[in-house]
Amino acid sequence: MNGEVSRPEERSAIILLIIISIVRPFVPGSFVWGLVIVQLVLLVRAIPRHDWNTVHLGILLCSLTLFSVLPGTRRWPWIFLMPVLLYWALVQSFRPLRLTTAWLRVGHPTLPMWIAAATVAVGSAVSLLLWFKLARPDVTWQAGLIPTWSPGRLVLLGLGFALFNAAVEEMIWRGVVFHALERTGLPTFQVVLMQAVSFGVVHLHGFPSGSLGILLASAYGAILGVLRWQTRGLLVPFVAHAVTDLSIFEILIYLAHD
Repeated sequence: MNGEVSRPEERSAIILLIIISIVRPFVPGSFVWGLVIVQLVLLVRAIPRHDWNTVHLGILLCSLTLFSVLPGTRRWPWIFLMPVLLYWALVQSFRPLRLTTAWLRVGHPTLPMWIAAATVAVGSAVSLLLWFKLARPDVTWQAGLIPTWSPGRLVLLGLGFALFNAAVEEMIWRGVVFHALERTGLPTFQVVLMQAVSFGVVHLHGFPSGSLGILLASAYGAILGVLRWQTRGLLVPFVAHAVTDLSIFEILIYLAHD
């Protein structure tokens, strides 16, 4: 089922898993365990059907939901790092999963796509600066994550943050999520939109945060989704994402040392 349109039951399971990921940030804490159970059931039911796209998606999204409620893993980087580590451990442990990672590809970047990625990166950086200057949000806890290191060490930390965060988020949303949605046979517009909204809602407490943060992150996720669709791979959206994350880090450094 890796290169074909999903069967109806697989399509329904994939869409339901995505919908659960979208509503998760708005569900009260104790009720989140119900979402975990539903996702786990969808995951387990997909295994005997050999619906490996659903299994890949189920492992990742169920893990994201689970680690969002466990003490000590609710904030960055653990909320993304732990699900990704668990996902990779399971993929490497089971041969059918190792053989169905078609989402993991560089793609076919072209010069116009690189120009588009550069435009996206610059536009995102400008948008973030304007948002910060006009909205004056309270980002105390985010800025508090920045250590009082020397400039050289902060540069290395910023590069590490940008590369790590972009790699993890692109793997999840433009990788596993996007690929699973493509296999459902949904129109490309709906695939791009659903993965973008799923990406956007996890930024409810991110940078930027709140309703505006969700809106901006969803729009950004849609643009990255278009880059993923046009290039058929992760390299171009990853680079654009990493440059944007560098801009975020620079803003946080400014706030931490203001």
